[in-house]
Amino acid sequence: MYRSERGRIIPPNLDDRTWQDLVDEMRALIPKYAPQWTDHNPSDLGMTLIELFAWLVEGLTYRLNRVPEKNYIAFLNLLGIKRDPATPARTFLTFTASVAVTLAKGIQAQTMGNESEAPIIFETDEELQVLPVNLQTAIEIDLVANTYMNASAGLTRPPANGYTIALAPNQSRQLCLGFDQPTTETIQLSLQFFQPALAETTVEWCYSTTDQAPSAWVAIPAAALTDETAGWQRDGFVRITAPADWVTQKPTTWATPPAAEEDKMEEERCWIGVRFTNTAATAISIKLEYLLFNAVVAHNAITVTSDSPELVGQSNGQPRQVFALHKRPLFKRPGAATPYDHLTVDVGGEAWQLVDEIPTGNGKQYRLDPVAGEISFGDFDPSSQQGHGQVPPVNRQIRATYRYVAGGAAGNVAGGKVIALRTAVPGVIAVTNLLPAAGGADEEPIEETLQRAPEELKIRDRAVTAEDYEFLAREASTAVRLVRCLEPRLWENADSANPPKWQKADPWKFAGMDRSPGNVNVVIVPDQGPAVAQPLPTETQLRTVQAELDKRRDLTAHLRVVGPAYLPVKVKVEAIVWQRAIDNGKVKDENAVVTTLKSKLTRFLHPVHGGLDGKGWQIGQHVFIADLLNYIMLAEDVGFISKLELGADQPVYRTADPLFIDFHGRPFSPAAAGASVRVADYELICAAEPDVKVTRLAS
Repeated sequence: MYRSERGRIIPPNLDDRTWQDLVDEMRALIPKYAPQWTDHNPSDLGMTLIELFAWLVEGLTYRLNRVPEKNYIAFLNLLGIKRDPATPARTFLTFTASVAVTLAKGIQAQTMGNESEAPIIFETDEELQVLPVNLQTAIEIDLVANTYMNASAGLTRPPANGYTIALAPNQSRQLCLGFDQPTTETIQLSLQFFQPALAETTVEWCYSTTDQAPSAWVAIPAAALTDETAGWQRDGFVRITAPADWVTQKPTTWATPPAAEEDKMEEERCWIGVRFTNTAATAISIKLEYLLFNAVVAHNAITVTSDSPELVGQSNGQPRQVFALHKRPLFKRPGAATPYDHLTVDVGGEAWQLVDEIPTGNGKQYRLDPVAGEISFGDFDPSSQQGHGQVPPVNRQIRATYRYVAGGAAGNVAGGKVIALRTAVPGVIAVTNLLPAAGGADEEPIEETLQRAPEELKIRDRAVTAEDYEFLAREASTAVRLVRCLEPRLWENADSANPPKWQKADPWKFAGMDRSPGNVNVVIVPDQGPAVAQPLPTETQLRTVQAELDKRRDLTAHLRVVGPAYLPVKVKVEAIVWQRAIDNGKVKDENAVVTTLKSKLTRFLHPVHGGLDGKGWQIGQHVFIADLLNYIMLAEDVGFISKLELGADQPVYRTADPLFIDFHGRPFSPAAAGASVRVADYELICAAEPDVKVTRLAS
């Protein structure tokens, strides 16, 4: 039976010397240790002994190569545990068209590439209706201060990194989306949030009309508006059919001035407005990850189409045949019940069925190993009527169409890099990716597979313990960098206040999490790069992990997957820099040292990329001043740290339950600045704005 090593862990060869290698090595040592020995012919008794010892050593090295890691790896291969395959990067492609056009799925675009790097190809996952209209600008208007700010950089220009709308109590703000021309076609906007609006936020859609100020724009009729986001409270689409009196306006004609000179906009646009009003008693923020128009999701994965199906091989009529697809691994459709249904296999022109396990009988079915990229057939014997699945008839050609992963981490390109169409479409004149591509990962290193294997063997896709939930959450999404499962937790004692804020055996309810028995809270943190000081999972990431864990949790467990509750750590540093260090050019001046120290502090306290090893902090991990001092210490010939204070700032989360309010919802008030910061088991530290002072001292 055919067997390949594709996707499998290759055992190490601890000693690859052969019998002849050993003989040659010992013969080469004779002149050094026994120069009087001159007869090196095979008939010499000494050469016979050398060959005998070489044979014995070869047997020892053979057995050495069987233990211990090799046996371990062979055992994992026997159980079918393989390296996780490469995963493709994902982005959104925004198209510009001169006429309305419908793009079929499978449209390809790429980066430009260069002499040393091949272009990165992305292929669309869905069909898209592209309108000859473009979303080009975005403005946020403060309806109280009567000023506007330019929001285009975060929403409509690459690299679009999202936008935050902050609303004070009873405050109203309006986000204005500027299109280059009006249209009677339905405009479809795709919205995804880091932090959606709360129920206390009212959302109204409006549009620009003749001689009307933005605050007086007419509301879009309900019949012309479909809002799947439920008022910006969840990810989804918003579809708008603008009325006939939708017209262009210039911001320079408004009575609303720009907040700063760099915010000034003079372009004439057709505006769609979204008016927000905060009816809550506290300030709230709406954090948009993206707002897209004329855009569709695409992956760094390529389809072998039915126009040119791949010839996989030819049947020899033997049972249990295995054929290797030319490309691997296969693309796994995110969130699909049948993630590999893009694979089609025909035997001699007849389509066969993909199944998880080939059943008993003479069915025309096959199995797939998506990691190794191999398809296997059955062993049914017509004469005995025994076996599972029909054997492909002899000399029948096996052809396949499928979608495969074209690249891994290299596909995580920056926004605005995918700008070349590979698939020519009449009417489409340009393409770009407003957002950076993300999610691409190379094939799992062998070392990580060896570490993961014991957990996989123990868990077997069932979530029972906290460690099970954490392991499966990481497996659910490559975006998850940090994860912690918070078990139920009850108060051991009543609070001493009068009246008490909690009684003995009351559940913890901090940061909006209910820690009652039966509740499981899983906190996940994505890696969004060092530039994002407080990375938050998107609604899509939360739903993805929730859906995967729901399949594996106990039926009686109430599961909730949430983002992190951040506790900013404030640091005060006073340092001395030697005058001679400045004179000798080791540092420019005090300000340069301030900049260096602030950069080090921010990097050390970064939740994902911080810590002494740069691998981030664990949820619930305390911060100690000794570690911080070692990290920011100045060189002896530059200066020294004269004072260092460490403390907790106000957390950036709030609890909705007034019964458990204590220092904005923490189980304990922060201590005065000292040698450490005490962190609750559900909190994750991040950096507050550091206070750094540097003084020059003559030396």
